[in-house]
Amino acid sequence: MKTAGVAYIGVGSNIDPYEHCAKGIRRVLEHPDIRLLGLSSLFRTSPVSPVPQDDFLNCAVKVQWKGSPHDLLALLLSVEKEQGRKRGVPLGPRTLDLDILLFDDLILETQDLIIPHPRLHERRFALVPCLEIDPDLVHPLFRRPLSEFLETIADEQRVEVFGRLRDEEILPRADTMPD
Repeated sequence: MKTAGVAYIGVGSNIDPYEHCAKGIRRVLEHPDIRLLGLSSLFRTSPVSPVPQDDFLNCAVKVQWKGSPHDLLALLLSVEKEQGRKRGVPLGPRTLDLDILLFDDLILETQDLIIPHPRLHERRFALVPCLEIDPDLVHPLFRRPLSEFLETIADEQRVEVFGRLRDEEILPRADTMPD
């Protein structure tokens, strides 16, 4: 029997970002073991990288997941790959980036997965969307409200509201739902 957990997934793109974010979220939500609990606005964000590149669109998705965190990671990596994600340039442009930011109050460190995301508390583009969904979130490792970390992040990490994805863009179509 699979147990259910609540995960916050960070979504980002700076190559055809609106299209890739919408399609990526829809593909994740098509999985039979996932249920949408919340979705933040889309935010236009400045890259946190020394590599010259376009701004990103970022958001967060709160889901209920029936399975292990590693199974969720495998799903996210497969969706990234479907959308042409290449990992050639570290911190470079990307079609789609899907990260597990939080999974319940879990603290996990394995070779391929760290939860909470190891840089969550340093990245305004990840904190702001999570806090829009749930302003009372607490970082499980530091045991501090996520909102407190915003005060310590440099102002050059620009995050501004871009808009919202429409339900018909992200919710699975009837022809893709499992029987």
